[in-house]
Amino acid sequence: MTSVADGRVVMRTRKGLDWTDRFRPLVPALARLDCGAVLLDGEIAVADAQGRTNFGALQDALSGGRGRMAYYLFDILHLDGEDLRGKPLTARKEILKGLLGGRTNGPLAYSDHIMGHGDDVYADACRLHLEGVISKLAAAPYRSGRSKGWLKSKCGMEQEFVVIGWRPSGKAGRPFSSILLAVREGGRLRYAGRVGTGYSETRLRGLRAEFGRRARKTPPTDDVPPAIARQARFVEPELVAEIEFRGWTRDGLVRQGSFKGLRGDKPATEIVRERPMARRKAVASAKKEKAGRTRAARTAAARADVRISDDGPEEIAGVRVTHPDRVLFPAQGITKRKLIEHYLSIADAMLPHIVERPISLVRCPRGSGKACFFQKHASDGFPDDFKAVRIREKSGADQYLYIEDEGGLVASVQMGVLELHPWGCHVDAIEKPDRMIFDIDPDAGLDFAHVRAAAAELRDRLQETGLETFPMVTGGKGVHVIAPLMRGHSWDEHRAFAEALARVMAEDSPDRYVASMSKAKRKGKIFIDYLRNTRGATAVAPFSTRARPGAYVAMPVSWPQLARMKDAHPVRVGEARRYLGRRDPWPDYFKVRQKLPTPKGQRPPPKR
Repeated sequence: MTSVADGRVVMRTRKGLDWTDRFRPLVPALARLDCGAVLLDGEIAVADAQGRTNFGALQDALSGGRGRMAYYLFDILHLDGEDLRGKPLTARKEILKGLLGGRTNGPLAYSDHIMGHGDDVYADACRLHLEGVISKLAAAPYRSGRSKGWLKSKCGMEQEFVVIGWRPSGKAGRPFSSILLAVREGGRLRYAGRVGTGYSETRLRGLRAEFGRRARKTPPTDDVPPAIARQARFVEPELVAEIEFRGWTRDGLVRQGSFKGLRGDKPATEIVRERPMARRKAVASAKKEKAGRTRAARTAAARADVRISDDGPEEIAGVRVTHPDRVLFPAQGITKRKLIEHYLSIADAMLPHIVERPISLVRCPRGSGKACFFQKHASDGFPDDFKAVRIREKSGADQYLYIEDEGGLVASVQMGVLELHPWGCHVDAIEKPDRMIFDIDPDAGLDFAHVRAAAAELRDRLQETGLETFPMVTGGKGVHVIAPLMRGHSWDEHRAFAEALARVMAEDSPDRYVASMSKAKRKGKIFIDYLRNTRGATAVAPFSTRARPGAYVAMPVSWPQLARMKDAHPVRVGEARRYLGRRDPWPDYFKVRQKLPTPKGQRPPPKR
């Protein structure tokens, strides 16, 4: 993205990085454009004599080598104070063409287009050994980031990978024989193979210097094959490499890869395995997006803030994130970006506990310590990564929210969500609870040892009825004792069982426990909160943050771990994956097959 105002040029990457100096050869031509102010979008590349662009050649040109950079401009957002983003793409391109005088070569080039004949254009592109084609909705307004209105069809396979190491070379003068790659899947780095071709002498020397500055003793991921690891040298997973390759092996490794260059404009934390979408599905998605674009959406897009800064919008896990550097937890300096990194790092462990469950949100748009509000119904303005399900209420019905994947976690941060509270059922069976939760909620001032003891007693009582349980520290002052259940019973039965057990504990130890929400009755005692087991009630999700100072996280733990804990908030944002380590504290959670019991002698709840 490039802005020009009164001859001053600023060129920024998709991530908002100021690369004006790196693209200095293009600045004079941009400064001479016949306008007062303009905001342009395009791609910078280096082409060979046949007009084929090459990413490696661009990298060489940026490093001071040969190669003539050209700026292929394909869109215009603002011109002399007029906001053009709400206009159709074809109208914007006509304005852009007029500004550039129709030039198609030189340092600035108008990126022309062909209407229709997509299959023929794609076939010709591949025959000419080009990278592929971009298909766009001709009538679409401008949207920041990626959308289904732009479809990329590649002739070959290429994507970014994280560099995690290198293997020494036995050849004199060659600093290494290959680099080791990884991609992020399910929030974790996974080894993705080696690449040993595509390096010029300049690239070999430059890469070796980068490796030296990032050296580490151990591999960043634990699945590097021993035979490879023994001969490898490892680096911090910070460098991003563009790799062209023939495909994937059955083991998920790159096949016949070739190095194209380093990507200095992309953070390693966002590099995931790209999965191509079938053409039929891609076309259907684009048509759906086109049909769903309302006048209100177009108006909102036209009024959107287009200031480009280091805190400009980014796309993370397919979600447009605005102001990623906005601070959410001031004392810890936790930004939206860092909170997203937290969720992506543990998405593989968190998602099974939250996907496809109705979910309520604690939203704090200005961060922890500021005004927050509780939201359970769907409303306008939510990203598409939030889904809606219609649920019957006491009077009528309403739309409730749920998520399906890690995009939903990122979208929740974008919407200022600091707590995620799922229901005890799934969206496909609202009337069939499948998880029972007791909240061990102590009065202020009680030592955590009393909380641990209450949780252990509740565990033992539930075990006597045949239920296996799993503990979670809430990130506050309490503990949740959770029993996964098979479907088959009603909400009334669900609540009755939980209430009966809580009242039995309170009656057996009235000096320690209460089964009432009354603050007066709770003084010096622990509330065995069974109310989270009613239809529509929620409980904080594993790994969710809490909307309070400290940036603490609700954390699943094992019973032995809980017995050693000093409080219910041992983990902050950014620490969860390391705290988990390689051991799952709940290894049998999804293996347990247990029904809600009706034990003999259980005292029923009192009539009210």
